[in-house]
Amino acid sequence: MAAQKAEGIILKKYFLRETSYILVVFTKEFGKVQGTIKGVRAPYPQFAGNFEIFAKCELLFYKKSKRPLDLITQCQLVDFFLPARKDIERLTYANYFIELINIVAADYDANVALYEALSKSLSNLREGLSARRTSRIFELKFLQALGLSPQMGFCVDCATPAEDNVFFRASSGGVICAACGGGRSQDEPASRGTVNFIKKIQETDIDKTRHIKVSRDVGEQTEKILKKFLKYHVDRPIKSLKFLEDLKKIPLPCYPHKLAGMTPLPL
Repeated sequence: MAAQKAEGIILKKYFLRETSYILVVFTKEFGKVQGTIKGVRAPYPQFAGNFEIFAKCELLFYKKSKRPLDLITQCQLVDFFLPARKDIERLTYANYFIELINIVAADYDANVALYEALSKSLSNLREGLSARRTSRIFELKFLQALGLSPQMGFCVDCATPAEDNVFFRASSGGVICAACGGGRSQDEPASRGTVNFIKKIQETDIDKTRHIKVSRDVGEQTEKILKKFLKYHVDRPIKSLKFLEDLKKIPLPCYPHKLAGMTPLPL
């Protein structure tokens, strides 16, 4: 087969023998690609950064129809997202995005919207946008790309427009009004501001979402809603979430002093 070119973001990296890697790359054109790249580790590799997790790269590879791994012959760095790697919070959110993508992406199943959600969110982390707001936007665009957007416009039981006093129920896929029994133990309150914020992100191109502001209360409520919704649909442990919860307990100026007792995320 002829060589294939693709733009991709590295999800996983494994050592193979003494000089090679196995790379798992989420590409824009082909979905997830898993392949070997040989002779790039020793001695003193000049381009080690090309193969780091969540680096964006240009791939040249050959698809091996009768083998589980393709052959990657070129992996040229496009964006290292360096500022995001220098901040522990941004680094952890980047790992969180990568974990989610790796769980849902399938080999050779392209999803351009999902790729753009990942790529744009990593760029926003690099450029200094709020890491938590970037994560909420990523989560909503992630769900949208998979056809799993939560229904926020009306009650999923009676179709009454969602206004005040509504709740979000993950198992129902959207908001429930009080008249339909909202407020059970599994439900999360959803203020009008939260409903409007989620709808605004869903309706806005991801390139323009960076300008959408959100209050702390709405951001925290949105986080609780999406955490339950993602857990319902992605029933797999996410290592990064535990680390993010630990980070929230530490005042930002104290990060360098408090991280010693925490288990760092593998890159």
